[in-house]
Amino acid sequence: MAWQNGKRQAWIAETFQISVSSIKRYISRFRQTGSVAPTIQQREQPLIKAEQAPAVQAMVDECPDATLDEYCEDWEKRTGQRVSDSTMSRALMRFDRPRKKRQSAPPSAMRRSDGTGGK
Repeated sequence: MAWQNGKRQAWIAETFQISVSSIKRYISRFRQTGSVAPTIQQREQPLIKAEQAPAVQAMVDECPDATLDEYCEDWEKRTGQRVSDSTMSRALMRFDRPRKKRQSAPPSAMRRSDGTGGK
């Protein structure tokens, strides 16, 4: 490595056309691991685990018209685990369960003042 041969970080960055910050990261990685090879990136594990799929499915079967907010509240009551709408949405997709995008409301019986009746 050029750095080990006494070359300055700025010279290395200019020679390889990368930033000095990248050089600093490579040096740090080399000191820690003995290599500048990229590290393996690990994904964060989902909050709602695969083993909990039957519980999610039972919750959806009991109330198929619930919104994501309602599912999140129900999940917290059942498991004590608070999750966001995004987390619940991803879990429903992973377990191939439908998700409702908005609350159902009966159509309004009121007519608009322009006579269109809301149409």
